[in-house]
Amino acid sequence: MLLNRDIHVWEIALDQTSDRIEELSQCLTEQEVYRAARFINPTHGDRWRVARGCLRRILSQYLDLNPERISLSYGQQGKPEIEGNPIQFNLSHSHDRAVYAISAKHPVGIDLEHIHPINAAELVDRFFSATERQHFHRLHCSEQLTAFFHAWTQKEAYLKACGTGLTIPLNQIEVSIDPRTPAQIISSSTPQRWQIAKLKVSPEYAGAVVIGGDFNSIEYIDKLLF
Repeated sequence: MLLNRDIHVWEIALDQTSDRIEELSQCLTEQEVYRAARFINPTHGDRWRVARGCLRRILSQYLDLNPERISLSYGQQGKPEIEGNPIQFNLSHSHDRAVYAISAKHPVGIDLEHIHPINAAELVDRFFSATERQHFHRLHCSEQLTAFFHAWTQKEAYLKACGTGLTIPLNQIEVSIDPRTPAQIISSSTPQRWQIAKLKVSPEYAGAVVIGGDFNSIEYIDKLLF
């Protein structure tokens, strides 16, 4: 049961059998099927079908509706919502994983990133605040890549919860940098109270979930209920 002060987090493996992909594709609208078909890489298209099909299956558990009958709409910056229902949700997928956050009524954002080699220092210097840059460059070089992804997912989850997209510059959202410390929104450009937590995911990933209000607990759903 999803209570008002709870968040449910689902994690899904995107690499599925062809039969399972076909089964999940039956939940999709014509527009979603068309979008999946536009991927140049077939693996990416299959993963997108699984991610979107699982979203509809998950939401159907809360709405008591057939997955294909759920009517999704999108805000000005692309944030998805359910027409005529207060349930809030958000999703993110990276590499071969997808995560979903469900809240009974509070705005919620979630972000997941597969940790892979990039020039983290360059991105931090371009997009992070001066304080964040200082903290980042004090870390040992062996910690900097993980630190970047943990900070980046916190910022992305916050923006997704707000529903603003990148209309808010990333350097105006200050978060915790050290990957050994809890997630924290140190300062932001909106007055609303936001709560943030790191996702409990495998070490190859970084992730964060943000909710616009107080919450009692995050419940991780280990098994699909369908």
